Amino acid sequence: MPIYEYRCGKCGSEFEQFRRIGDNDDDLKCPKCGKEKPERKLSATSPGGGSACGCGCGGGSKPSPPKMKIG
Repeated sequence: MPIYEYRCGKCGSEFEQFRRIGDNDDDLKCPKCGKEKPERKLSATSPGGGSACGCGCGGGSKPSPPKMKIG
């Protein structure tokens, strides 16, 4: 389940929420002021859920050796 980032148009509070991809945001309220329907922010994602090595590079395993051209 992805984490979405939201911003309240009334108080400016920013918060994160676990949501299913197909969920409608109509039931969300700002946790600070209670305003309904905060706006969903566009956030950067990490394809594959991050890296196994923990450095954020997306890797986690040794790189493949370079391919050699024959002929």
